[in-house]
Amino acid sequence: MSRSADAQGKSTAQPFHLSRKRQDNLFAAMLILPAFVILAIVIFAPIARGVWMSFMDYTLATRNNPTWNNFENYRKLFESGEIFVYFRNTIVFVTAVVGLEVLVGMTIALLLNTRIVARNVFRALFFLPWTIPSVVVALLFGWMLQPQYGVLNYLLMQIGVIDGPLVWTQHPRLAMVSIVMAAAWRLTPMMIVMFLAGLQSIPAELVEAAHIDGANDLQVFRRIMLPLLTPVIATTVLISIINNFQQFTIIYNLTAGGPINKSTTLSIATYTKAFTQFDMGAGSAIGVLWLVALAFFTLFYNRYFEQRNYAE
Repeated sequence: MSRSADAQGKSTAQPFHLSRKRQDNLFAAMLILPAFVILAIVIFAPIARGVWMSFMDYTLATRNNPTWNNFENYRKLFESGEIFVYFRNTIVFVTAVVGLEVLVGMTIALLLNTRIVARNVFRALFFLPWTIPSVVVALLFGWMLQPQYGVLNYLLMQIGVIDGPLVWTQHPRLAMVSIVMAAAWRLTPMMIVMFLAGLQSIPAELVEAAHIDGANDLQVFRRIMLPLLTPVIATTVLISIINNFQQFTIIYNLTAGGPINKSTTLSIATYTKAFTQFDMGAGSAIGVLWLVALAFFTLFYNRYFEQRNYAE
């Protein structure tokens, strides 16, 4: 009798079947899974390890047996005041570079948006610095700023601006100027391309109508072009800020953070602590603070422009 009951139970059991929607969702999840695995390996795992190392006594002497030291790495950074110097230098560098990029990039984009002679040739020439690797840019500016035979000192002395050669990259005040010039020259073409694309997307009928109504070029730019360019400007500026926050190659090859930490940004400080002083715990702590600051800035930056667009 038990066998007949089992047979009857098997005959009445319904086979497991997924709905069409569940099948599509499962298929989509299987397609996305490899990407998440790769992200976890190359992004999330290193970040997690960096956070873990920031709470460890992880130096060259203790590399085989690092010990947990709670917030000791963070405490030393704040008590010594080092972290404030690194953040100040980074903010000055990023603000100066992004400001130059926006000003020069918008000016050149407005010029390239007009019917000038050889416009396509000028577009290619202005785009050229973006194709040059950062290390090559650092070498070029190192030669240009060289005290004895640098072209910048020569030109400034010829026109009477300075009396003698300046040591640009090792001067306490000019070191920051040197890396700002190099970084801005390297990254301004991105601003030009983005702003020029935004300008060309503005309907020509709006500009023509404004001119017919008596508006001059400055009023057209302020009242028509600039509001329409706001989304492009916001996105491009955010990308530039993130890129310059992470700038390492140009700074390291030009000044290496000197002199006396006058150009030591967060990226240089992280490298110096971890790979010059061999204090991986302190280097990781700087990196974590750097990551948190950049994440919060990006969050508030996006929230601000979202609220602004919603209000408009």
